Amino acid sequence: MKLHRIALAAALALAASAPAFAQGSTRDPGPDPAPAAPVAPAASRVFIVQLAGAPLASYDGRVPGLAATRPAAGARLATRSPSARAYLSFLDQRRAAVLSRVRGVKPLHTYGVTFNGFAAELTPAQISQLLATSDVVAVVPSEVRQLDTVYTADFLGLTQPGGLHTQLDAAARAVKGENVIVGVIDSGIWPESPAFSDKVGANGRPVPYHQPGTQVYGPPPAHWNGTCTTGEGFTTAMCNNKLIGARFFQADFAASGAVRAGLEYLSPREGATSGHGTHTASTAAGNENVPIAAVSGVVTNLMTGIAPRARVAAYKVCWTATVAAQTGCYTSDMLAAIDAAVADGVDVINFSISGTQLFFNDPIEMAFLNATAAGVFVSASAGNSGPGNEVAHMSPWMATVGASTFGRNQGGFLTLGNATVVSGASTNFFGPVTSTLVLGTDVAAAGQATAAATCTANSLDPALAAGRIVVCDVSNNVAATRLAASAEVLRAGGIGAVLTNTASATVANEAHTLPAIHLANTNRAAVRDYIAAQGAAATGTVGLSTNLPGIVAPVMAGFSSRGPNKANANILKPDITAPGSAVVASNRPTLTQAQRDAVVAGTLVPNWTSGSLSGTSMSSPHVAGAAALLRQLYPSWSPAAIKSALTTTNSVVRLSSGATDADRWGYGAGHLAPNGAAIPSLVYDAGVADYGRFLCGVQLSPPAGLGGCQALGSDKPWNLNLSSLTASRVVVSRTLQRTVKNVGPSTATFVASASLPGWTVDVTPSTLTLPPGGQASFEARITRTTAPLIAWTFGSLSWSDGVRTVTSPLSAQALAFGSPVEVADVRSSGRGSRVIPVESSYTGPLTIQPIGLVPAAVNAGQVSTGATQCFSFTVPAGTRFARWQLFNADTQGGQTTDLDLEVFRSANCTGTAVGTSAAGGSDEVVTLEAPVAAAYSARVTGYATPAGGATYSLSAWVVVPGGATTLLARGPSSVYAGGAASVALSWGVAPGARYMGLVDFLDGSSTLVSSTKLLVDNR
Repeated sequence: MKLHRIALAAALALAASAPAFAQGSTRDPGPDPAPAAPVAPAASRVFIVQLAGAPLASYDGRVPGLAATRPAAGARLATRSPSARAYLSFLDQRRAAVLSRVRGVKPLHTYGVTFNGFAAELTPAQISQLLATSDVVAVVPSEVRQLDTVYTADFLGLTQPGGLHTQLDAAARAVKGENVIVGVIDSGIWPESPAFSDKVGANGRPVPYHQPGTQVYGPPPAHWNGTCTTGEGFTTAMCNNKLIGARFFQADFAASGAVRAGLEYLSPREGATSGHGTHTASTAAGNENVPIAAVSGVVTNLMTGIAPRARVAAYKVCWTATVAAQTGCYTSDMLAAIDAAVADGVDVINFSISGTQLFFNDPIEMAFLNATAAGVFVSASAGNSGPGNEVAHMSPWMATVGASTFGRNQGGFLTLGNATVVSGASTNFFGPVTSTLVLGTDVAAAGQATAAATCTANSLDPALAAGRIVVCDVSNNVAATRLAASAEVLRAGGIGAVLTNTASATVANEAHTLPAIHLANTNRAAVRDYIAAQGAAATGTVGLSTNLPGIVAPVMAGFSSRGPNKANANILKPDITAPGSAVVASNRPTLTQAQRDAVVAGTLVPNWTSGSLSGTSMSSPHVAGAAALLRQLYPSWSPAAIKSALTTTNSVVRLSSGATDADRWGYGAGHLAPNGAAIPSLVYDAGVADYGRFLCGVQLSPPAGLGGCQALGSDKPWNLNLSSLTASRVVVSRTLQRTVKNVGPSTATFVASASLPGWTVDVTPSTLTLPPGGQASFEARITRTTAPLIAWTFGSLSWSDGVRTVTSPLSAQALAFGSPVEVADVRSSGRGSRVIPVESSYTGPLTIQPIGLVPAAVNAGQVSTGATQCFSFTVPAGTRFARWQLFNADTQGGQTTDLDLEVFRSANCTGTAVGTSAAGGSDEVVTLEAPVAAAYSARVTGYATPAGGATYSLSAWVVVPGGATTLLARGPSSVYAGGAASVALSWGVAPGARYMGLVDFLDGSSTLVSSTKLLVDNR
């Protein structure tokens, strides 16, 4: 099983492009160092087995005698209907028949609602037997993924006059998510938080479930089918008419050999994590007017969830292990939770967990496609690997959310005894503290003077530090270092910590367990000079956290992963951005092991607390909550219609200077503005058949139940009916097709307007008159004029009836000449040919230059779980591209063996990695374009192998002009603007090997305008 890391929260404070042949999922690299690989069981590992046949959510009725269960557009999946029960029984029988053919397989999970199959520990022999069974579609290793106010309700305008929280729905209920169910798949929940209570106290504010109060919620909605699962520290009394369901899934985690950390609970209760699940649940759907309070009792404000009257169902799938590398969220457990959530009847799912960057057919992405078929809206985090191009959850059927700041800059002040005041990052809700101010070196333990300067573990003397505020230098920008420093101050009896940067002006809000403030390097001298002048008389006050003035918002958070979409650049990702930096919401308190054990024993009712977290994990539940508000207003809208409304009525994203941020890859359509989204107008709707045609268009098979590609047909990815219009690699022009639907109350005439710098945009027809519920199609033809080549240009396309305007992002990338990025041939004869299409945006000469073919340098190896092997290579000057590749076909165990590949610009696999591939299985590839001449090395890691290890072969190519040419290319010597042509490739090489080459296309000035790679696999 593989660890996929999306950093949970870069700042936390508790008040207590892939090749087409690759398969599987990809690891989001995150900002932290890669952990060591977990130790896999010797004889078996957990695999997900996908069976033939559609799951309940997308079943179309093709089995004789069994009625279709896929709901009609605008309807919900009826999981308790006779037809649903009959079909699930049929799937059970088919699964039992498969299992009966393979001795000894005991499923950990079975799936039938959003995914058809099961998860089980399997040996290589069992896998072989299953793969030989016609009812088995695929067997893939399970993986591990990681977890990637509330003033934000005010910032989004929900509570302002005219905001959604002040409006009424058709039943005269306030639009606060009434009777909508938000399912939160995460790390559990802290039930003592008033955010999840169905009662209020005498002052009208929510009180914890165990305290007396007045009921303010009726019974769960009629479509709720879920349950409240008990376990360690969690009883049925902790569920109520607000927190209507709670479950936990850990079979895969346990089967991995992982051991739960001491503070974990075998129950839905959140344990040793940062309070992530509690935070996301309360952000999306926590009660309104919940006090922001700490264990100290300090109350600084009130907080409100985005959909405060929505019901909450918690699904715990993420676990903390005693071995850090085994901590995470295991794929088969997550699949079970998605299946259960949809069967339980949730309306919205929030998924603040890492995901694939490359593969639309990843099991989790497919399960969410089927959840969409069931009428469930899915919001997912974009990842915390920014500002790099690392956006996760790239599938068009879900809303992928980036993280931005909002009109709050949480911080605090350090007041020195001489009245000097300096500001910094702080989330101190404990209360202000005043005491003697000392340097770490002044309270050093014996022999620890150097270490005490940075307050490293066990460097301070408790006899000297007790009761004081200790100043600690932090010389790097690593959160763990700062958290360790404040923890050392607490251990030594200090009552406050001042963390001073030695070189950086960047400060961060983090999970300090005592009053603390983080200061920029520009404030360091003032603090140290004051202490030097005053000596033992130096004092300081670390104040309460506050909102610092002068804030420009929203601004994209640096940690938020950016687009374009690596899986297909014609699908805009992220879709939208929402508040994700220093978001305050409910959290769990920090308990000792003894207190945790008392909670399990039932002798302690724990407190609750609030905290600040940062990450796309925090932004995703804002969109989930907003979707719940729209679901209440418009219960018949499809998930795609809700997404369309949310992404066509956005506010501007800014730079810290206040100027408009022109880089759409951070925020997609813009910043969440739910009030505007609730005004019914035009929507871009889509259903599962549309997504099926999209998958066929990118040469992937749609999931069972949607129909095959022959029946569905296929669409170009840029023609999928999304509310964003995105076109990559455009030569001259492209026409994008869309259909809009009037969801307003009356007939209206909409007029189009569009702008895309450096392009002309022609919208046909430019005027649409539609009755309520009426639909019409239009085309937007974009033609390049002055747009720069290669770079992306961003604009918009709007429809307005004079009162309401819906605005879609319009994005395009121009190329002077178009040819396929890569083609492959697998004939074993050694001789072959291919014809590739090309098109041109210029008129003039064309030179075609083939390079290669170059045979692979093959390096044999053997590696076991947790072990690595390093191979060195030389890349000379002038290299056009270098590639290192592992193949399932060359690996013992094939796709059931999990190898990873990293490439370094060094001879011994040290230093900075310049390329990483970490998909499931052993199909891994790293390609470097025009690499600098240097020594390189490739490291193969055995992430999970059979007992005794696995043999493999690493193939490497360094493609340089010159040398023998076995690749020929023939085509036109001149081209015309807007013209298309064909180029014939042919080759003759020795069979039994793999070869790579390149075809360059140059214009009349010998400028390279395009190139196409060729992989010839004669093995």
